[in-house]
Amino acid sequence: MDKNTILAFVLIAIIIIIYPFFMPKQQMPVQKQQTERVQENVSNISPDAVNFTDSALSKPLSEPSLTADITPDSLKKFVPEEKEITIKTDLYSAVISTKNGVIKSWKPKKYKSRVDTSKIIELVYDETNNLSTEIALKNGTIIKNVIYEADKDNIVLSATETEELLLTFKDQYGEVKYTKKIRFYGDKYSFDLTIDTTPVFSELADKNAVLIKWPDGVKYTEVSDGGKNLNREDYYRATYYKAGDNVVEYDHNDDTEKTVESIDWGATRSKYFEVFFASSNEKLSTFENYPAYAKPDEPFSSMGFSAGFDKGNSPVKDLLVYFGPLDYEIYKSYKMGFEETMNWGWDIVKPFSLGIYWTLKFLHKYISNYGLVIIILSLLVNTLVLPFTIKSYKSQAEMKRIQPELKVIKEKYKTDMQKQQAATMELYKKHNVNPFGMCLPTLLPMPILYGMFIVFGATIEFRSAEFVWWINDLSLPEIMFSLPFSIPLYGANVGLLPIIMGVTMFFQMKDSAASGDANQKMMMYFMPVFLTVLFNNLSSGLILYYTVGNLYRIVQQKLTPPMEPLAKK
Repeated sequence: MDKNTILAFVLIAIIIIIYPFFMPKQQMPVQKQQTERVQENVSNISPDAVNFTDSALSKPLSEPSLTADITPDSLKKFVPEEKEITIKTDLYSAVISTKNGVIKSWKPKKYKSRVDTSKIIELVYDETNNLSTEIALKNGTIIKNVIYEADKDNIVLSATETEELLLTFKDQYGEVKYTKKIRFYGDKYSFDLTIDTTPVFSELADKNAVLIKWPDGVKYTEVSDGGKNLNREDYYRATYYKAGDNVVEYDHNDDTEKTVESIDWGATRSKYFEVFFASSNEKLSTFENYPAYAKPDEPFSSMGFSAGFDKGNSPVKDLLVYFGPLDYEIYKSYKMGFEETMNWGWDIVKPFSLGIYWTLKFLHKYISNYGLVIIILSLLVNTLVLPFTIKSYKSQAEMKRIQPELKVIKEKYKTDMQKQQAATMELYKKHNVNPFGMCLPTLLPMPILYGMFIVFGATIEFRSAEFVWWINDLSLPEIMFSLPFSIPLYGANVGLLPIIMGVTMFFQMKDSAASGDANQKMMMYFMPVFLTVLFNNLSSGLILYYTVGNLYRIVQQKLTPPMEPLAKK
């Protein structure tokens, strides 16, 4: 293996090592505070402003027509009990509580738990307030912490069906104040949310009148039974909002910020799953990002956010809510730019990442095993660059042939670098040797390799994708067995694929190393060991791709006829 190839591997190793530093770093979880966030109109809140709660009833917004008939016993009938509504589709099962109308459970059926693969994952923490609603009035009253009346106990949908759940909030006098309607679809992860404030529309605050909150983020899915965060999930948490053509991202190192402008959608994501609030009939007016709150015994969580509507001209506010996997094809189908929250690497790498992604998806239509798909992709890529690889190999062989004459030149002009360089270039010209002929085949695969690193590490298609035997998840490091101790950089887990990769790299370098070159001989032993250690904790799909490429190049080197050494004068 020539110096340029070694340099390429070193650069790849450096990228892998420094890549996490360009991603948001995980902070210690912030325990949930009991105080509420200050609203934009806090200075207008009067001493009489109160919350509507299930335990304490506030004064009415308008006087009832028959106050004499209202007694403590009759009031009870206007306070519904909390209940849970189950929703089941082919894609997910969910639970909605009538208390605050929040999502208490959301389980996408296609994806299995890391702790127990017989169970599907849960994306919602216990006792969270995701999808809660607050209605702000002119007098400073904020309607929140309410119990709704529901018109259904459960919803079961086939792929072609839709159904609505109506949640109605009534005050202690039985008067309807607003409704929250949710339309579910049997073939979508998204649902339509409609908040109708017609009964109190004239009393709404002008700014941030309707606030929809998702404070507790998305529960992490890559946590093992030992509590270890797998798959670098903590580097992917972020919130976003889109305003026109501008997409703004906040990571966990950013302070809480509130944006007031015309907003198309807001979002929060973990590594593989995401929530969107997308405006329908009118733009959102506010977006606020803030840390997600996690229990001390559940320290892994994405960030939270809220989005609000001004009063505007209509009492009806429509919102599309997406809660599901980061899937590029699904995102594109909404035509709202959701895919802009997906990480495809730097701009120079993005075309390669997307090209690799679409190729893998295309091949998977015909080959169900993603491991075989990766093998075929590696063979295809190496075949495409084969002409450049052969040219590089010939340039390298030519360089090896003229090594004796190069040594003579170095000895003859060792004190005069200018003459040495001129004589060297004359020698290259005489034998038609291009010393830069090895560079292009070395540099060309680098964006492809980095693109593979991005695709295998961040696309949900590889999550839980099996190959053979114990390699049952191509998105995770392969573990053949674990040591009772941890080795720095290498870890405690031992994988077979990284070892095979290191061995094939050794033989590839051995076949191409210049005889008698002490530096190349040293690198021939060092690089395979170094990269085996470094790659041990990367996804098994990525290592499989590299290993197949090494085997391909070994065969190619064996089949390429060796060049005869120059005849001695």
